[in-house]
Amino acid sequence: MEKRNDIAAFPELFDGMEEFIEEQAAGLKRTSAILALALAVPTTLFILYTLHRLF
Repeated sequence: MEKRNDIAAFPELFDGMEEFIEEQAAGLKRTSAILALALAVPTTLFILYTLHRLF
């Protein structure tokens, strides 16, 4: 009897794995974009305010 330890041996366990990974990647991209905006906007406003006060 041949033992199979690869992913093809249990296709039912990994049936929706590609879709799951794509959904997780999309969520991560969305979260990254929100975090980038949440940091960029206040930082830009602070820099503009500081430059306005200095000059």
